[in-house]
Order: sequence, then structure tokens, then C-alpha cells
Amino acid sequence: MRPVLVRCLVVLVAFGCGGDDGPPSNGSVPGTGRWDARAPLGTARQEMPSALINGRIYTPGGYDAQGATVATLEVYDVAADRWSAGPAMPEGRNHPGVSTLGAGVYVTGGYTGAGPASASVFAFDPVAQTWATRRPMIAARAAHVTVEYGGKLYAIGGVRGGNVVGTNEVYDPLTDAWTSLTPMLTPREHLAAAAIGDRIYVVGGRSPGNVTTLEAYSPATNNWERLADMPTARGGLAAAGYNGKLYVFGGENPGVFPHTEEYDPATNTWRRVADMPTPRHGMGAVTVGDAIYVIGGGDRAGFGASRANERFTPPD
Repeated sequence: MRPVLVRCLVVLVAFGCGGDDGPPSNGSVPGTGRWDARAPLGTARQEMPSALINGRIYTPGGYDAQGATVATLEVYDVAADRWSAGPAMPEGRNHPGVSTLGAGVYVTGGYTGAGPASASVFAFDPVAQTWATRRPMIAARAAHVTVEYGGKLYAIGGVRGGNVVGTNEVYDPLTDAWTSLTPMLTPREHLAAAAIGDRIYVVGGRSPGNVTTLEAYSPATNNWERLADMPTARGGLAAAGYNGKLYVFGGENPGVFPHTEEYDPATNTWRRVADMPTPRHGMGAVTVGDAIYVIGGGDRAGFGASRANERFTPPD
């Protein structure tokens, strides 16, 4: 980790250098983006990322409001601002990886309940409305991230058997095979990631304490690079790319955060932008057109679950 003094000096430029609670809300500051509420998720859930295909956002699994692991699939039609129920997953999952890959939605690993982390992979076909099993990951894990890049699926980080890992694997749907790659520099779980340009940016998480770490992975060279720390240490956050920048939402450390922070790869700098109306952790974030949808999540530390579906329009 970088010395604390250096990180505080960077944060002072835009935020000041305070404690874990971060700076005061700036949701009304002009030029920092805007939020609006959309149709709420049908079932309050957390620890369930989302994926986009053809104008619809698919949200599988997670914990419900009672803390039970579910196999629920709900589908959001962005244009109609309407949710519908899809066919349930073959097995309930919380803390899985969820990503679009080709014309399908892939759900990797996670927990089936109180048992150990899984390596299983399920693929959903939105046209046939069916689930299929794919080759399992090499390493079982939960609270990891998956990112589609170049027609392949990258599964990064997570936790297995109580151990935080930096494991990095790539799945090729043409061969139904996984390959091990260079692990992250900083093992983490409850992290977030997005592909921007020719890199995959992986941010925050727990190692095991909450961290500010930002690392970028190059699929072309199979190498990692450490970049400027995120201003606010947190795990259980969500991230999405838009217009060449990385946007990071919510999380907890230990309280639940409303924070939205923007990273510019061109300048290797961060800034605070408009806060989420509903502070949350363990949610999904999906870019659709000129906005990012942040769906579900826990509205309090631990097992709290929310139906919130809020749309963020980034600043110009």
C-alpha cells in the first residue's frame, strides 16, 4: 500500500482528508451528474450483479430480505421501465459473478447458501429462455468479479475457504475451457470491475480489510499495473464504465455509503460526483446508452435488501 500521507494529499485536491465516512454529500453540486428513480426491482435482493443484453437487464440470484439464498431471475426492460420474471436458475446463488458473454448471461461461482464457494457456471439463453451448465471454473470462489472482454469471460479475485484470493482465469465459450492467468497484485474479494478501452479495471474490495486499491489488467500482455488509489476505502461496491471513465458506486466500511466516484484513466485521477439517492452495497451496475443503472443491494450493513433501481446520468 502507498504511504497514508501520499493518499491524503491526493484526496485533499477534491475532497479533504477525513475518516472512513468520507466527505459530505455532494448530490446537488452542478456538473457532477444526476440521479432519478426507475421501476423498483420486483424482489428486494442483494449480492446479485446484473448483465445487459438487447436493452434488457438480467438480475439473477442473491440474498432476499430474509437473508435466504434465491435462484430468482428478474428482467428489466429499459425502454418500457418494467420488470418481469424469468426462469429461475438451476440452483440458488449469492455472491456470484454475473456478466454478458455473447448472446447469453453467465453466472459463475458464488455460495449456494451456508456451504463452501462453488466453481459451477450457468449460462442463460434469453431467446430460448433456458439455463445450461458450462465447464466449472478452475478455482471455486465467491464475491469475485467477472468481466467480458474480447469475446471471453474473465473471472478475478474472490474468497475461497475463508482465504482472499487474487485468482484470475479466462473462459473461452468456443472451447468451453478455462485458463489460468497472472493473478492480481492485491488479492481481494467483494470488489468491482469494468472493461474500458484495452484494459480491465479492478477496484476496491476487502483484503481482508476494505481497501482503496485500483489495478488495471491488460489481456494483451497478461500483466497488471497499480494505479491511483480510490479516495474512499470500501467493499461491496459496484462499478461500470462510461465514455472512457470508470464510475464506482456505494459499498460499506462499515456503514453503507452513498458515494459515487469517477476515475479518468487519461489523467490517473479521481473525483467525487453525485451521490446515490439510496446508499447501498452488494448491488449491480450496468451501462445502458448514456446512463448507468444501479440495481438492488443492501440498504443497511449485513443482510439488508433493497428494491431500489436508480439511474445515474454521468456528467458531460
